[in-house]
Amino acid sequence: MFARARALSRSVPRVVDALAASPRTRRGVSDASKIPPEARAKATALSVPLGFLAGCFGSVVGVGGGALIVPALSNASKLPQRVVSGTSLVAVVSTAAVSTRTFASEGFLDVTAAAILGGSAMLSAPFGARMTARMDCNALRRTLAYFLLSAAPLVPVKALAFRSKERDGSKEFDALKAAPQLAAVGVTAGIASGLLGIGGGTIVTPLLAMVSPLPQAAVLGTSLLAMIPPSIVALATHYRMGNVEPRMGAALAIGTALGGTFGSSLAVDAPRGTLEAMFFFGMLFLSNRTFRALRK
Repeated sequence: MFARARALSRSVPRVVDALAASPRTRRGVSDASKIPPEARAKATALSVPLGFLAGCFGSVVGVGGGALIVPALSNASKLPQRVVSGTSLVAVVSTAAVSTRTFASEGFLDVTAAAILGGSAMLSAPFGARMTARMDCNALRRTLAYFLLSAAPLVPVKALAFRSKERDGSKEFDALKAAPQLAAVGVTAGIASGLLGIGGGTIVTPLLAMVSPLPQAAVLGTSLLAMIPPSIVALATHYRMGNVEPRMGAALAIGTALGGTFGSSLAVDAPRGTLEAMFFFGMLFLSNRTFRALRK
């Protein structure tokens, strides 16, 4: 794993330069191409280490890492907010893709559940985006903050509740039988994503953990896989709107690939209870960030 990470890190300058110089990429960018060179250079320099931290965080908590990337880049650089939000989706896709591969290799993945979650989220996200003009988003963000705060202790409690069932070998989960619950989770995540601009994993991971008997590692792998299709669609939309900065996106992709590989490798070998504890503190962190954003 560490050899692969070192090889990836040595390729950072070549990949960043190649993607940034791509004529196809440059044609897709309008607003992002107007960023001052100093701001672009600063954001790109921050993107690899920041992406690494976000990839680690996302792969052990089950989110895309945007909660770390967006505020950090917004505060440290003068990039337009829409460019930060659009480009950060590269990190979400990268984290989810490399982490999913690790979880899948260890058997911690339910493809059917991920398909139901991702498909329903993709269908409902446009409705959430259209609802922004008619609803009080601050009230909804406050609801989200309380949801994350309340969800934090429930996952460790769920792990204790299902431990006896695991000993009895009764932890099988049939995603098709649970399709209505999974679709409801996906629809909720899609609406929240379109309405609040948050990653779907923020909703999917805690709800999937609570409605299914899947072990936490399988919850993470399934949630991350479910995030990939809607994130790609959102990224393509931002790309067409000119909200993707290619050099910064390439650096974020490499950083999150390294971090996601490292974090997911730790996650699949984590002792019992470790992932639940990480989830607990991760949800508290995200809840705190949401409350703080409301006070600005």
